[in-house]
Amino acid sequence: MIARRLRDSALLAAATLARPVLGGLGFIVTLHRVVPDAERSPLPSNRALEVTPKDLRAMLGYVRQNGLEVVAQDEIPARLARPHGPRFVCFTFDDGYRDNATLALPIFREFGAPFTVNVTNGFMAGNASVWWYWIEEILHAGKPLQFSWKGAEHHFVAATAGECDRVLEEITRLVRGLGAERDALLRVIGEAAGLDPCALTRKLCLTWEELRAFATDPLVTIGAHTAGHHSLNRLTDAELVAEVDGARRVLATQLGREVRHFAYPFGGAKVVNEREFALVRASGFATMLTTRPGNLTRENAAQMDRLPRLTISGNYPALKELRMAESGLAAWRERRRGRG
Repeated sequence: MIARRLRDSALLAAATLARPVLGGLGFIVTLHRVVPDAERSPLPSNRALEVTPKDLRAMLGYVRQNGLEVVAQDEIPARLARPHGPRFVCFTFDDGYRDNATLALPIFREFGAPFTVNVTNGFMAGNASVWWYWIEEILHAGKPLQFSWKGAEHHFVAATAGECDRVLEEITRLVRGLGAERDALLRVIGEAAGLDPCALTRKLCLTWEELRAFATDPLVTIGAHTAGHHSLNRLTDAELVAEVDGARRVLATQLGREVRHFAYPFGGAKVVNEREFALVRASGFATMLTTRPGNLTRENAAQMDRLPRLTISGNYPALKELRMAESGLAAWRERRRGRG
């Protein structure tokens, strides 16, 4: 671990010197939640989605001090068409958690910085499950979880945080491997655990009413993140179109304005590829964001349907992660790990 930290520090120092080349024209940051330190998840899989208010303030302070322009997502096409302009960063949050409004927005206001929140309609309506946190809630009850699915018996026992995280990873593979059947599996798990799959969604996520109020702030851009946060590669063409284009229309109606931007759920190369790009592109979004790691270059100007982003993991020091993202090292590191 110490050797890895020293290696990353040395690479970061070298990459910082070559920042204009490795770091490209700018980069898009992927975040999910802003959570006070005392309330963060003990499970690494979910804690990865969380940064603290202190983390967020430090990142925005860093970009200000280092001359990076924080831009709204609407500006990205023009910035990529003007490759000799100032280097920039765009901050995005996925899913639509309530803390984006209560904790993130006041910090962005401090810095006068814009940001995007990509919302899943079912989370706003309270009828889709943020199942990764819900499974954690089930496991923390300390009882065995047993259910039957498609003739197979599943039995999980987890006492420690490490065991809970391993079980969460196992169930995640099962859930994400399904298409339209996913919600049926979640109902089966809910019946076994005695917990409503959507109750935690209503606690953690914005309501439609709250979203409409949030969206009136001039710093906030609202993007689409599908109807139900499915793995798009598991859906048929017709299901995918309904999940994306139908969600866009509903979201536009709720907000009373056009929705120009989109973020793919689970947007890595294993989940979204040429079929998904083509079907989503047909919906007419101006920009479409993956989670494929990469900094933005002039080549991306012709690839608005698959823009890369760099994820800030809450399992590591946020400011160091941001510096690595800016330098280009984070994208290089993730591609080496096969996460491109």
